[in-house]
Amino acid sequence: MNKYRLKFSKLGKIKYTGHLDLLKIFQRAIKRANLPISYSMGFNPHQIMSFAIPLPLGMESIAEYIDMQFDKDLEPDFIKETLSKNMPIGMEILNVVKLKEGQKSAPSIVCIGEYEISLDCNIKKEDIDRFLQNEEINIERVIKKRGKEIVKTVNIKEDILNIEYLEENKIKAIISTGSAKNLKPDALIETLYKFLNLPYEKYKIHYKRTGLFDENKTQLDFL
Repeated sequence: MNKYRLKFSKLGKIKYTGHLDLLKIFQRAIKRANLPISYSMGFNPHQIMSFAIPLPLGMESIAEYIDMQFDKDLEPDFIKETLSKNMPIGMEILNVVKLKEGQKSAPSIVCIGEYEISLDCNIKKEDIDRFLQNEEINIERVIKKRGKEIVKTVNIKEDILNIEYLEENKIKAIISTGSAKNLKPDALIETLYKFLNLPYEKYKIHYKRTGLFDENKTQLDFL
C-alpha cells in the first residue's frame, strides 16, 4: 500500500476557490509534477485522492488534509518538495506522512475542527462565559425532506467543545467538524452575536482553520 496523507495551507485570495476547483488544482499539480498517482478502475478512471472535509468558501486554513495513493513507494519529503513547486500562490504543502496498512482515511476519522476567528467588534471573556453557560444553544437549520424545505431547531451545545478568548476581537473555537456531526463556524458566530444582541454581518468576520483532529484530539498527520 502506497497511501499518503498531505497537510496543506490555503491562504489569501485562493480562499475563494471552491472544493471542486481545489480538486482540479491538485489533479493538475500532480500531472505537472509527474507523480505516479494511482487511478480507479472502470470506464471513468479518476485519480485516487480524498479530502478530509471541505473548507467553507471564503475561509482560510493552515490545516487542510488530502489522502493520496501512488503506484510506487515514494519518500514523503520527495512528494512534499515536488508537489510544492507546482502549487498556486496561497497553497503550500506543509507535511506528508505515509499511512500504515489498514489506517483509516482522513474523511472517516476527522470529527473536530479548530478555528481562529477575528470578529468585527470587541467582546469580553465574560460574554463568552455567559454564552457557554446556557443549558441549550439552539440554531435553526433548513433541511430537505421529500422535496420540501423544513426549518428545524437544533441544539448545538454538545458540538461546541470550547471557545477560548484570545483578545477583544479574536477567539478560538473548537467544534464538531466531520461527516457525522458538523457545526459550521459561521453558524456558531451568528448564534453568539444573536445572544449578545450584536448586528451580524457575515463577510466582516475572518475565519482560519488551524487544526483538524480525530476523536482522540490527535492531529490527522500525527496518528
